[in-house]
Amino acid sequence: LLATRNMKSPRFFVPACLLFLLISLTNAFTLPSSHNKPRQSALYSGAGFAKSNSDGDDASTSQTSGSEQHQPPPKKKKGDSIRSATGIRPSLHPTTINCIAEALLMRSKQLGKNDVAIDTANAQVEPIQVAITAGGIAMSLIEQRSTAAEKDDTTDVFTTEESHAISGRVVGVVMRMRELESTLIGKVNTAKWPRKYGEEESFGCLKKECKYVEENKDLASSTSEDLEKQLAETIKTNPLFRMNRAECLLALFLATVEQPKLELLGESVAGGSKVDFIDADRLEVLVESSE
Repeated sequence: LLATRNMKSPRFFVPACLLFLLISLTNAFTLPSSHNKPRQSALYSGAGFAKSNSDGDDASTSQTSGSEQHQPPPKKKKGDSIRSATGIRPSLHPTTINCIAEALLMRSKQLGKNDVAIDTANAQVEPIQVAITAGGIAMSLIEQRSTAAEKDDTTDVFTTEESHAISGRVVGVVMRMRELESTLIGKVNTAKWPRKYGEEESFGCLKKECKYVEENKDLASSTSEDLEKQLAETIKTNPLFRMNRAECLLALFLATVEQPKLELLGESVAGGSKVDFIDADRLEVLVESSE
């Protein structure tokens, strides 16, 4: 206003221009700029966002890294992975044979004692007690296999059906032990070649047993005390003899008891009832000769 009113007066023109310039410069340095303020805010916000994202990324990376570092290793698959991939289940026969061999050993150690009910020929024990003992032997070995499967990649845990099949066979053999032994020796005598070539022990039989059955026609009803002692001692001291006897008893049980019963009922059991654990020569004596 001062400048416009006195524009034509030299005395006021220069001071007015200087004053206007001074005010303009003062405003430029002291008043906030509407353009700079948002840019400054956007800059910090961007920096803050970048910092936040950076922290988040770091935290995420840290968490991911931490989870990778502390993530537990994948649970090891129990059992034989190769066998599982093919769908082929392990044979039940080895475990069943071991159970029967254990029952034979237990019976031999109990000769003249009544600590454990394992022999149906012992008039002082009830059959149910013998069945319970036999079932206990089976369950013990099945549990041992389950424990072994925790540490061994080549061992599979038996299914419930498989465990039932093993237990049933062990109880079935033990409850018929004396009858099956008599049948076994009768078949060895009938074949003749085992006695001719001295192969009785490959069937788990004593020569004296074979001779006794040949003379008395039966081993289940009564045996001599000396023969019982000799058999018990051989079973205790000769593991191969014990296993051979267990194999042959199981083979006879499957061929003469289990298979006919299942065929009659039209049923089957886990793993099947085929006798595939005996060599051809013994199989011919035990199974094929009775067909």
